Amino acid sequence: MTNKRKVTTIGKLKLTTFQPPPAGFNPETAPQSKLFRHGLAPRPDKNKEPDLYKKWHAVYSKKLTHIVPEFLKNEQKQHRPAAKRVDIKDGTSTSTNWSGAVVGSPAGDSFQWITGNWIVPDPNQPPSLPTGQWYYSSAWIGIDGWGSGDVLQAGTDSDVLVQNGVTHKSVAAWWEWYPNYSVTITNLPVTSGDYMNCLICSTGATTATVYLTNVSTNTHVSFQITIPGGATFKGNSAEWIVEAPTVGGNQAALADYGATFFDQSYAYTVKKIQENAGAGNTINMVNSANAVISVGLIEAPQVLKVSFH
Repeated sequence: MTNKRKVTTIGKLKLTTFQPPPAGFNPETAPQSKLFRHGLAPRPDKNKEPDLYKKWHAVYSKKLTHIVPEFLKNEQKQHRPAAKRVDIKDGTSTSTNWSGAVVGSPAGDSFQWITGNWIVPDPNQPPSLPTGQWYYSSAWIGIDGWGSGDVLQAGTDSDVLVQNGVTHKSVAAWWEWYPNYSVTITNLPVTSGDYMNCLICSTGATTATVYLTNVSTNTHVSFQITIPGGATFKGNSAEWIVEAPTVGGNQAALADYGATFFDQSYAYTVKKIQENAGAGNTINMVNSANAVISVGLIEAPQVLKVSFH
């Protein structure tokens, strides 16, 4: 049986999508080669890696609808590295566009993959700010971007516009390998309140694979990215973030996204060291007046709460 992987080019971006598994396919017993063929995350060893296996099983034991993803490049939107980051005290930092948590890689090591679950925020008009304009928020997980000029990431956008008394909301899944632009996954249904699972795996310095599942609807996409020109991969940090993205070349105003929780949030290094989100720094987002507008709070080793302030 041929692999039937499809290569798609979007500008400078090269993506490979996978053949959906056939009816009756069992990820629990299938060879690893067939998991790769069909774009499923590698199955951890149940005895040697029980925690990883439990997380993997929670996703792939369900009857998933496997969608071959379709993409739309959004040249008006970018999810950038952390801007104007400042360490204000032990364990806490600030940034003008990030809030959440970040873990640095151990000395002599680098991150190879990251995982996390989150609830897609419901965006609202920020109180005391003018209507008639869009407000934006992006929840995502990624590698790099905290002290480096690159970042590999995937997540969901939750944006809102109130105009003439009518509220318009836009919610979508996306990925990005900065400094390229955001790419929307147009055929993965996502709405506020959905529970998302994401795994991003670096397969060397030139490719990465993204596995994104809407656990609430049991829909799944996966694809492999070839690093675009101008991008790099260092593996120096792993992060779980709510961001005010850049739109039209300027940092957007943050939507009132309420709060979102990241759970089962951890990353693995090349040397097989697990780093939980709770082992890193929390990040608070500040505005131009240095007032905190979004707060990251560690609630458990693998649980992070990020809330509009």
